[in-house]
Amino acid sequence: MKPRSALVLAMVLVAGPASADPVELATFRDLPRPKPNLQVTYGEAPAQGVDVFLPEGHGPHPVAVLIHGGCWSAGTAGREQMRHLGPELTRRGIAVWSIGYRRANEAGGGYPGTYQDVASALDRLAEDAPSHGLDLSRVVLVGHSAGGHLALWAASRGSVPAASPLHGPPRFVPRAVISLGGVGDLATFARFVSVLCGPGIAERLAPAATLAEVSPAALTPSVGSVVMVSGVLDRLVPPWVAYDYARALRGRVATAPRLVDVPDAGHFDLVTPSTPAWGEVSVLVEQALEP
Repeated sequence: MKPRSALVLAMVLVAGPASADPVELATFRDLPRPKPNLQVTYGEAPAQGVDVFLPEGHGPHPVAVLIHGGCWSAGTAGREQMRHLGPELTRRGIAVWSIGYRRANEAGGGYPGTYQDVASALDRLAEDAPSHGLDLSRVVLVGHSAGGHLALWAASRGSVPAASPLHGPPRFVPRAVISLGGVGDLATFARFVSVLCGPGIAERLAPAATLAEVSPAALTPSVGSVVMVSGVLDRLVPPWVAYDYARALRGRVATAPRLVDVPDAGHFDLVTPSTPAWGEVSVLVEQALEP
């Protein structure tokens, strides 16, 4: 048995039988999704927009930047898939800046466009923060699935090689990044992308010569902390994916990524408010934003 398979099996055996079935994609899709307080555009493409949810009061409010998943593919929903988390966070006094981006298989997406969109959406946050009462000293990046990869990349974009079209200093430094079932090491995970997401996605997202620019495992995060949250029962992005990323950073960062394995949780439990997994995630978000 391969070490990774043994690791996952061991975690399942320790956890024992699941107390409830993991949330399925159809259940996640059917969640009610309220409209944001406002929408901000940073480009001409429909995907180049931000959903903004604001708590009551004038602020300044801490900010959770949400980055949606969906296999980096335009065949899935965009930023609207994260709208159900807006009220979940604003009732805790946290503003939400939920960004969309051109996916790998749509015009202008892939390399470098997808990454440039994420950077532009974050730069727009820096520009608009004063007018919306947002506190740039208390920002956490939260990405799910493919968005977990992009959140980890955004937290590390200050170390992108100078010759890259993606190079550029960030306008602010988030306190933390929380990856929810996200991919940190594209070099080891790329072979699964065509199976999970369809042909051509990996090649457009991360051409072989660009891995040093787009794989978070090849970069150095500048945030205060990195948290990798995995559902033990996640069949799409199993816990070993987070362990690969942490192993790649070993010895290169002062504080190792924190690995959080949530028992009984699948891929979508991490972003479904009714689950214990989301309860754990929301606590992690609040802890990252404490004064």
